[in-house]
Amino acid sequence: MDLNNPKTFTRLFGLPMSALLYFLGVFPLALEIYVSLTDWYPIGGQQYFWDSKFIGLGNFVEFSGDALFGASILRTLIVVVAAISLEFLFGLILALLFMDQFRGKTIFTSIVLLPMMTVPAVTGYIFRMLFLYAGPANDVLSAIAGTRVAVGWLTSAWPALTSVILMDVWQWTPLMFLILLSGLLALPQDPINAAYVLGASKWEAFRHIMLPMMKPIILVALVIRTMDAIKIFDGIFLMTHGGPGYSTQTLSLFLYEIGFKYMRLAYTAAMALTILVCLALFTRYVAVKPLKPKV
Repeated sequence: MDLNNPKTFTRLFGLPMSALLYFLGVFPLALEIYVSLTDWYPIGGQQYFWDSKFIGLGNFVEFSGDALFGASILRTLIVVVAAISLEFLFGLILALLFMDQFRGKTIFTSIVLLPMMTVPAVTGYIFRMLFLYAGPANDVLSAIAGTRVAVGWLTSAWPALTSVILMDVWQWTPLMFLILLSGLLALPQDPINAAYVLGASKWEAFRHIMLPMMKPIILVALVIRTMDAIKIFDGIFLMTHGGPGYSTQTLSLFLYEIGFKYMRLAYTAAMALTILVCLALFTRYVAVKPLKPKV
């Protein structure tokens, strides 16, 4: 081994940290895979996972027919698709507005980014107070309608799901705005200026020049938000606790309830492992593949 070789020295210098990172990543995954193949149930007499019985794919077969698990997936998809669609729309509009210089731009930018800086648990509590039966949301709607509006935002299924989506949109539109604004400002200006010289309007330049060049940035923004939105937990937990009934119980809340309320840890590990594999495949073949340059 030639220690005078810079590449060899660099690899040896980074070996301890690389080994630690691999250990922190591989060991928990291996443990989760093992636990998912057992019937570990701590409050059922099996205090430690090594005391549990190996049952193979039993947990995977069981949750494949679990109606609550399927319903939580559907609710998660509804929240993710609706919230990210609105966040992208509002974020793009804000990014286009903030491309030009105007007085007070720095102050307004700070105000727009403020929701993103709020702790998700605090956001959930704020929106819980906002959407109470006698809260400000119904008061504003009553003032607009000229009559008393009493929507049970947190006590009815679809209004509760809608309020969760609005909470996510309020908090994470600034992130979408920030990514899209950075992408718009980084675009080469020569093709855009050439389009203006040839008589294109701002809409035509945006549609035919800027938007095609923005596709990689848009894809990155959508993937980042999708991966994060699927894990939504804090805000919903503080806002609705997954209710009323199961109407706002997303995947994270469902796994939390099964794992930490009913202590079915092996069953939860099997579901979490399946979700992890699905997200990895989604990232690999849907998100990352289109970004690879064509040779």
